[in-house]
Amino acid sequence: MKIGKVTHIMSADKHAFTNLIQGLDLKPPVIVKPNWGFSVVFTEAKVLDWVLEALDGEALVVESYGWARCKEAVYEKRYGSMEPDDLRASDKWFLEYSGIGEVLAKHNVEFLNVTEEVWAGRIADPTVIKQRVEDMFPAVHNEEMYAFVPSRLFELQGGAFLSLSKLKFMPPEGDHPPIDISLSIKNLFGMIPGPGRGKFHGKENSLMNQSIVDMNKIYRSLFTVKGVVEAVQTASRGMSLEPVIFDSPSLAWACEDTVELDATVAAHVGLEPGEVNHIRLAAECFGKWSNTGISQARETPVTTFQE
Repeated sequence: MKIGKVTHIMSADKHAFTNLIQGLDLKPPVIVKPNWGFSVVFTEAKVLDWVLEALDGEALVVESYGWARCKEAVYEKRYGSMEPDDLRASDKWFLEYSGIGEVLAKHNVEFLNVTEEVWAGRIADPTVIKQRVEDMFPAVHNEEMYAFVPSRLFELQGGAFLSLSKLKFMPPEGDHPPIDISLSIKNLFGMIPGPGRGKFHGKENSLMNQSIVDMNKIYRSLFTVKGVVEAVQTASRGMSLEPVIFDSPSLAWACEDTVELDATVAAHVGLEPGEVNHIRLAAECFGKWSNTGISQARETPVTTFQE
């Protein structure tokens, strides 16, 4: 089903999902950025397996450390340690617990941890990244971001970058400005080498929307960025370690343009894209979405996630 420029599937089995990925015409090398921020809801092994099987040519999976990707989050409902050795142990646990390690081995695909690369100083020249970005877009608000591109990724520049995002609703919590929803644009916030990203959130999330867009500037200057929003096995609502989890929604969306994708998905699930601040900022920087697609999405709303 087409919604403007976005392809939408309502019964996301292996065959349909493989066709969805292949329809993006991803030219290798392909960088796949899943969403593994929380070990209570994440891009599952089955979904990643389908993606890697659909790709033709070199692929690399990339993610950074997060202090909620740990056994403590699953079994004790608390965040894990931010100490490097503990994070490494948690990552090893997560790859085994989730079955993702087996999928990476099955496809003989490299997994690159952005945080480890930055810690080790294996990064592209920040002055080169700065020039690339500012030749195309306004400067990022925090120039430290220019030092966050691993050399290994820089070697693959010119390929495709697939933001393989999980549908997550993120309602307001306290008095902090809400993010509302996490889709393919927000997924690149995870390219900041955590586990702590407080300075990029800003006080009461005042910088987070800009930080999200800035990471997209960096990777759009190096790769052809395309997106998938999936709710194949799960989707979630809430940012706590005990979110509301929707089981087996069997839905997915894909598009060559992540702004078009996220605006359409937001409208499809009942939000106003122009009121989701990071989507609005991204549209101002990378080009606005099609009103035709938004209107069509509103005419055929997804009611699966209504409270």
